[in-house]
Amino acid sequence: MSSKAASAGKKKADRARVGRPKAAKATGRRNGHKKRLRPGELDALVLTHMRENEKDLPMTPTAIARSIGRSSGAVGNCLGRLAKAKKARLAKQAPREYDLKGVKAR
Repeated sequence: MSSKAASAGKKKADRARVGRPKAAKATGRRNGHKKRLRPGELDALVLTHMRENEKDLPMTPTAIARSIGRSSGAVGNCLGRLAKAKKARLAKQAPREYDLKGVKAR
């Protein structure tokens, strides 16, 4: 193989590598979350955050999720469970906002 052919082959391989994302390192963590929560831990995180920030209530699941570093879907499901158990209250239907007014403190 001539040197021109070798350098052309190398350039082609370099170009092919440019568009590919780097392989993710195995850290044992998914999506940047600190750790996997046990059952009921997310409920406690959400309620604690709401109690500490009562002046900002009602809050959307997205706002709470950003503050505690969890997914908005998980927080939304959690708030739905808390509202059903009467530990939180759906204050506004669209967009969904939750508060603690009229809820017994536990």
